[in-house]
Parts: sequence; C-alpha cells; structure tokens
Amino acid sequence: MCELNPHRRIALLICDVPVDAIREKHGDYTRIFRTLLEESLQPINHTRSADSQATFTLEPFDVHTHIYPKGDDYDAMIITEAAATAYEYNQPGKEWIKKLIEYVRYVATEKPRIKIFGVCFGHQVIALAMGGTCVRNTREVSATKLRLNALGKKVYGVESGVLNLHLMNRDHVPTAPPSFHIIVSSNHSPNHGMVRFSQSESSGDAPPLNFRPTDIHILSSQGHPEFTESMMRMLLSARRELLGTEVVDDGQSRAGNQNDGIAVVGKAMWGIMGI
Repeated sequence: MCELNPHRRIALLICDVPVDAIREKHGDYTRIFRTLLEESLQPINHTRSADSQATFTLEPFDVHTHIYPKGDDYDAMIITEAAATAYEYNQPGKEWIKKLIEYVRYVATEKPRIKIFGVCFGHQVIALAMGGTCVRNTREVSATKLRLNALGKKVYGVESGVLNLHLMNRDHVPTAPPSFHIIVSSNHSPNHGMVRFSQSESSGDAPPLNFRPTDIHILSSQGHPEFTESMMRMLLSARRELLGTEVVDDGQSRAGNQNDGIAVVGKAMWGIMGI
C-alpha cells in the first residue's frame, strides 16, 4: 500500500565542485544529484496514484567550507565525490575531511533513522568513519561492468549479477568496516560498494537472509550513479594530462556503454528511503 503524500527531506553534503565544462552544461552537484533523484523517482511515481506521488527536497551543504545541517530533521543524506584524497584527513589543510568523517560517524551512530548514501569519495569517507581503511589503488575510469554478489543482487534487484556504472577513482576501500557487507566488486577492487543494515536487522557477521530495502541503513558506491556519458567524456578530456592519453582514450571508447545509475542505483536509494 502506498504511503499517502510521501515526502523525503534529503541533505546533500557537497565535497567539491565539478570541472568547469560539466558545471557549465550540467550544473553544480546540487543540480546533478537532483537530476539523479528526479529521474529515478519518475518510474516509481508512474506506479502510484495521483494523490500519493512521492516528492523530495534536496538541501545542499558545502562541507568543504564546514557548513553542515542544523538539526536532524532529515530522512537521508548523500555524501558526494571529491578530487580530494580521503585518507589524507590528518594532513595540513585537510581539516574539513577530518570533520566530515567525524560528522558521518556521529550521524551513523547517533541518528540511525537517517539513511546515509556515499558516492566515490563519500564511499571512502563512510569507510573511514566506521572503522575501515582507504588506500591507493589502480586507476579506474568510465563505464565499467561490476560484479554483484548474492547480497548485491538482492539490494539492487539485478539477477544478472552485473552492475554497469561510470568510474573515476584511484583510491579504494579494500575491505568493509565492521558491520558492513560488500555487495559489488571490480577487477581491481574487491569492494566497490557496501551496505550496513539497521542495528535491529544486524545480528553477528552474516547479513539477514530476508530483508526489506528499508532495513538498509547505509549504502555506498565507489562508482558514480549520477554521471552520464556526457559528463564522463568531459571529465576524461579535462583530466587528459593527469590520466594520460592511453587511459583517456580507453575511457572514451567505453563512455557510451550501458549505465545503470538511474534505473538501478537511484531506484535502490528510493527503496531504502521507503519509496
């Protein structure tokens, strides 16, 4: 039965700004993540009656300049990507990363009602906040086929076991923190995404055999569900000198491949929020 007039209030913790070309065409991260949420919500609302359409507000907070939500009247928060290195949080000038890690740990432990989503840098911050590690790894770029394990298939509702997402990372989280479960992997990283269930649903080290999407407390993804082919091509071009011609050309050749960001990851985020 659909919840009548469901509305979700979501805090967006912004950790960086897009490169100029992306910002000029696709907007800042507030607009980019709002588009992800809007487009993934549309097919869900098509199944709901006119008087039970789901809506949301997305409220941005520039955590790079130490701006955070006041109060806890949020249904969820999303931690964005950043060009910064998460594990350098103790380095001079990186105090904002340390504060973000501490804030995420506080919300995760003291405000369990708030769902937490992390993307790329956000995935790494969640790991560091909850007792995991983040280290340098092989660089991964562009649309890539990732492997879902049995739990990942259930979380994302994908029986094929393949999740197609855009990647732009060099650091990774090699293992999951305590109480987290890995759900996605790549050829270069055993942990490309993970979940933590609510305390009432987490007993021991094993994930629950039967769960509802709303039983998930935290979902993180090393891949970028918010990226499109256009964004990836612009980002590869902007980082040609950093990445090198070979990596960029390979990424450009795959940029138009299947992308499950909206249809799979975005849909799962709404399910976790109870929509």
